[in-house]
Amino acid sequence: MNKGLKIFLITLLVILVIAIVVLTTLKLLHHNTQTENTSPYSQTAVNVMQELNLYDEINKRDYSKTVETLLETNELEKKYLDDYYQIDYANITNFGTVINELLNKNYTSEEINYITKNMASDINILLNMDYVNILAFKDITNFDINNLERYLTYQEENSEYDLATVVTYVNIGLDKEGYSEYSEYTEEEAQNDLTILVNKYHKLPDDYEPDDLVALSYSNGYTYYLRKEAAQAYEQLSSAALLDNVIVYPFSTYRSYDTQSKLYNRYVSRDGREAADTYSARPGFSEHQLGLAIDIRSNTLNDNLTDKDYEWMLDNSYKYGFIVRYPKGKQHITQFMEEPWHLRYLGIELATKVHDSGLTYDEYYDLYMK
Repeated sequence: MNKGLKIFLITLLVILVIAIVVLTTLKLLHHNTQTENTSPYSQTAVNVMQELNLYDEINKRDYSKTVETLLETNELEKKYLDDYYQIDYANITNFGTVINELLNKNYTSEEINYITKNMASDINILLNMDYVNILAFKDITNFDINNLERYLTYQEENSEYDLATVVTYVNIGLDKEGYSEYSEYTEEEAQNDLTILVNKYHKLPDDYEPDDLVALSYSNGYTYYLRKEAAQAYEQLSSAALLDNVIVYPFSTYRSYDTQSKLYNRYVSRDGREAADTYSARPGFSEHQLGLAIDIRSNTLNDNLTDKDYEWMLDNSYKYGFIVRYPKGKQHITQFMEEPWHLRYLGIELATKVHDSGLTYDEYYDLYMK
């Protein structure tokens, strides 16, 4: 081969190589340009799609903000791709991490959408637990995610109760021993709110005394005090009862913290603390200190109501703003033995609602007033 032909062939080969390189480069540039122009996703997301070999798979589907976010944060897991398309994007911290952790715990897309929309600030509670059928709580209006573990434990121990009942009972505090944990009202709350709940989980200040106590007209050698509004309502109730031949008298009304303390300690000395706790409130936990509770007796009894008089109170006391606070058959809720004689003033409107609900005040308060 002569020298000229050899140079020609080498030159031709170099030109061919350059042409191939140029064409390949142009093709790649064209492909990238086409990707940028046709994909609805950000370039960052597109780059990750290509790395994962998911460009065609993702772009043949409708756009998903959730998918884009997971691509941009490099948190997309191929095995959950179908699930991502069913999960609505939510503007929450560490969205991708949260979604993947919930999917890893076997939450469905429906459950995840409910969680991110309704429990955004409390998701860590679920992330620190095994899977929970969270949608079972969806229609329970007094559900509190902070009590979730307590609900599950109480339900396991009390399978006879449905989930709504479990939620209410735990919210009341029935999964814990009475007085073991409680909140305390301020004097202002006690004075200004006639509807506050006082029980083994809600306490009054030791030195609280209502500033509007008045004496009832009935004395029998003692002076009985209630707050003014409750006293006026009781006078109306007793007069109405008399018209139906129901004759009742008060035998215990307002009691100070000190009075309740002496009474409770006397019962403890006589019967022991465990027994005393079933029928007497510890000081600070008695409705009598509110000045809104009154114990009444039938004229034929020393400290109780006849069945007839009790039924009259159940059917009529709410019309004057009172409820039977510790009705028969509700000891497992109120945490006190039945006290047919113990009335609590709430005002006509609220007392009527409690009466019509058929609930104890503990239940009603948690369901509708907290």
